[in-house]
Amino acid sequence: MQIKHFAIFKNQTETLNWENLRNDETEQPYFIPFTKEDYISKVESDEPSRETQFILQETNNVGLRKIFSLGSGIAALEYQLKKFSDYSVVVTDNNSSVLRLKQFGVFDNAIILDALQDSLSLDKSWVVLFPRIDTEFDNHQLQELFAKCYNSGINHIFFIPAELLSLRIIIAEVKILIISIMLNKPRIFCGYARSMKSFQKIWNPYYKLEKIYKTDKSIFLLQSTENRR
Repeated sequence: MQIKHFAIFKNQTETLNWENLRNDETEQPYFIPFTKEDYISKVESDEPSRETQFILQETNNVGLRKIFSLGSGIAALEYQLKKFSDYSVVVTDNNSSVLRLKQFGVFDNAIILDALQDSLSLDKSWVVLFPRIDTEFDNHQLQELFAKCYNSGINHIFFIPAELLSLRIIIAEVKILIISIMLNKPRIFCGYARSMKSFQKIWNPYYKLEKIYKTDKSIFLLQSTENRR
């Protein structure tokens, strides 16, 4: 099962534009600061989050030391993964705001990447992170992305869904509709929220669920259906 996911933004955008959101200081959850000092201040943490600890522990358990993040956004989680480990961490996004992260020199690399159109220069030595990018793709595109990782030799994926369909999510979508009407502001289509069964149908040809880690967000550790060594 899936439903459409909407959001309301502070600026006057009528369609989802991630580059504009990354450059707009009024959109704090999505904004990437323009200086390294301000960026570090925004994402800094004295201790690793439970999500960070889980990802680092499981990456170590499978004997890998390189993490490639697809659609990193402000890369707050990726910052922690880099800070609290000696792993290589590469961040990517499909707009030029990611080049600010490259300029800051925080990560081992920061790349403009269209995950569907561009090749993935990866192999089995990498763990791939899907950090809340599922809403960006329809079912066919998302399955294509899993296939692309599989064909690149990727054995392990940390999949963090942005919107795992639940009663809470359905209520939240109703609230967004009501707020949109009350404030006379447009709801911006941001993709889809899917149920667990929907996700499993999408990744099952290529990956199987190895572990689930739950905090406020679920993290699914997926393993290739053919674990290549």
